[in-house]
Amino acid sequence: MSTYPKLSAISVFALLITYTAIAESRHTEASSCRTRPDVVGRCFNVHGRLSIYNGTPSIRLWPIGSKRMLGVLDPTDISSAPGPSVLPDDIKQKLDWNKDVFGDFFVCPLSRRQPGRMQTICLDSGKHLNVREHKMVNR
Repeated sequence: MSTYPKLSAISVFALLITYTAIAESRHTEASSCRTRPDVVGRCFNVHGRLSIYNGTPSIRLWPIGSKRMLGVLDPTDISSAPGPSVLPDDIKQKLDWNKDVFGDFFVCPLSRRQPGRMQTICLDSGKHLNVREHKMVNR
């Protein structure tokens, strides 16, 4: 006689469905940039450098050749800490304080573009990613 409780087929099936629903909701959260209700305009491509900075938002995208800075923001997390809803996993794994990620990023605006202000975005995906050591600039 076993000391473990017997699980019925229905219980196992219910657990499997619950696990699948949780896994899908997490995946949808991470890949839902384009469908977020707070997107304020058309999504667009940016060739740039993704880096971590002090301040909020801490993850920022510099479009190469411009004087602009785009802030990667998760409005559900005030700290905007790197998490599943801020960056796609393949990009999150490459980025840290000592590394910059260069590439072509597909982003969606979370705020309107205004001169002299950082525009906030969500980052949907990246292609042609190239990781380089972060170089400090002495001023």
